[in-house]
Amino acid sequence: MRLLIVGLILLVAYLMIRKKFKFSESSDTNSKNLKSGFQLIEAPAALIQSTLKKTISNTLMGVVLILITVLLVVKIKLVLFLLPIAFFLVGYLFLFNNHFSKIKRQQIWFNAKTNEVFVEQLKADNYAFNIFRDIQGVQRIESVQTTRGLLYGYYRIKLKDRILEIPYLVAENKPANNLFFDTITQNFKIDIQKRIFPII
Repeated sequence: MRLLIVGLILLVAYLMIRKKFKFSESSDTNSKNLKSGFQLIEAPAALIQSTLKKTISNTLMGVVLILITVLLVVKIKLVLFLLPIAFFLVGYLFLFNNHFSKIKRQQIWFNAKTNEVFVEQLKADNYAFNIFRDIQGVQRIESVQTTRGLLYGYYRIKLKDRILEIPYLVAENKPANNLFFDTITQNFKIDIQKRIFPII
């Protein structure tokens, strides 16, 4: 009976998560790819959904480990070592939410001919910059390891008066976004930092 209740809770949680992160493609393809010569640097819905599935899989494994630990800890104290691993896996869901929210809050437009970048933001002022004139430094902040095919991270681009942060989800949209990220990685020294949870 307990397993049935747990199963129902997990199913409801899964459905709620899928609904929360529902992401639909825009029907206006031309406006995405062409805006006065600018290309939209984005993470497509298919890539986001694929990453969400992997994240939920890791999260469910973490929940199962927590349940196993709770059920067996009275008899076998050694299972306590599973808790840090379990909480680490569950943390991926919060990390996905953090990066997904960042993607939803900003749109990045890139003009390959002029190397101009225009950033539209939902909750802040829009701004523009030139890759070669205005970038002062580039960092890559990423997870300490890849877990079951998942590597979370983001680019942190330091400009003269602000910071632009771009989740790996956007960079993984290949080959569509290759030119933008190749321009950055080939012309700037990238400072790589490792974190347990690369929260933006």
